Parts: sequence; structure tokens; C-alpha cells
Amino acid sequence: MTFVYRNSNTGQVVTLQQRDACLDVLDNWLIVSGPVEPAAASDETDETGPASAGPVCPAEGDNKAAWIAYAVACGMSESDAKALSKAALIEEFGKDADGED
Repeated sequence: MTFVYRNSNTGQVVTLQQRDACLDVLDNWLIVSGPVEPAAASDETDETGPASAGPVCPAEGDNKAAWIAYAVACGMSESDAKALSKAALIEEFGKDADGED
């Protein structure tokens, strides 16, 4: 069980074997992949989990490591993600590729 955190300010990506309480409380650190945990009861949850569950797409300006972590969180193997250029990862997994803006 691993957790991948991404710093939204610097693009730094950190992989840890367990959740980090310090990173969890900092607004600029986001979990981009990890096991799904049971959500606390709230208006934003349903029987499938929290409404915000899922990896967070990095910004185009984020470093390649952030895009690799995102690609892995979306189901691509780490070796395949590392073999692609940052531009190819953005083309494959960027928001425009999903039809979103």
C-alpha cells in the first residue's frame, strides 16, 4: 500500500508506504494516488465513496515526476509512464484529452 503526494507549489512528488499526518494537514500537498479509504459521512459522499475521489490532474507546468505519478494513478504502468516524454504524458492524460477544460 503506497501513497503518492504532490506539492502543488513545486511539483515535487513523494511516494510513502503510509499516510503522512504532516503532509495531510498542509494545503499545498495533495494525495495523487493511494488506496481508497472509507469516507466520513457527509453530504459529499455516497455509497461509492467521496465525490472528490480519484487522482488530481497536475498542471502543465508541473514537473515530469508529477505527470508520471498521475499516469500511474490512472492505470499506466510506471515503466511505460517513465518511457514517455512529459509532452506525451500531457497529451495522453491532460484535461483536454478528456474533453474537459
